[in-house]
Amino acid sequence: MLLAPLALVLSPELQEPASQGQPPPPASEWSTSLSTFWTEPPDESGYLSAILTADRGPLHLEAHWAYEARDTFSIFAGKNFPIEGDLEGHFTPRLGVAVGDAEGIVPALNFEVGWKQLSFLTDIEWMIGTTSDTDNFLYSWNELDWAVSERFTLGLVGQRTNVFDQELSVDRGFLMGLNLGKTTLTAYVFNVDVDDPYVSIAFGAGF
Repeated sequence: MLLAPLALVLSPELQEPASQGQPPPPASEWSTSLSTFWTEPPDESGYLSAILTADRGPLHLEAHWAYEARDTFSIFAGKNFPIEGDLEGHFTPRLGVAVGDAEGIVPALNFEVGWKQLSFLTDIEWMIGTTSDTDNFLYSWNELDWAVSERFTLGLVGQRTNVFDQELSVDRGFLMGLNLGKTTLTAYVFNVDVDDPYVSIAFGAGF
């Protein structure tokens, strides 16, 4: 689905990979990020989705709008486990609940790692429906990014979503990102090799 996630990264959370060479904030301080996505799916109206994250030390909090389904709100709590060494990043399992058009319990995890100019992100959710109207479903958002310069990023993206109907079970495509300091602007183009490609535009900010 589009939200991933996310970049997040995005401090992933902005659905973008974790930036390299940046020291983490002190454990006593909050670090937050907001990612918004405008998606134009084939044969359906466009829609806006969003991811809000807040981290303090190992504590990770996250909220989604229109991620698991349209008109659906979900909220999560989890724990950050840092990855240090030549590869830097984090692994964050979390547990959430969703209400709205989709209702259920949502175990999830986020994994981000970077090495030099390369970074990889994957965010996975398993929707366990608690009503007859909500099917169990595996959501996934994945990015492999290359920082061409301090401002520009190119990469590959793949996602699995249940927010709208599409021809493929896994959408795949390309991304182009612009880093503006604490904000990012990213364009995603999915399924360019089929009859109905579609576009998502993401804006992210960290605080």
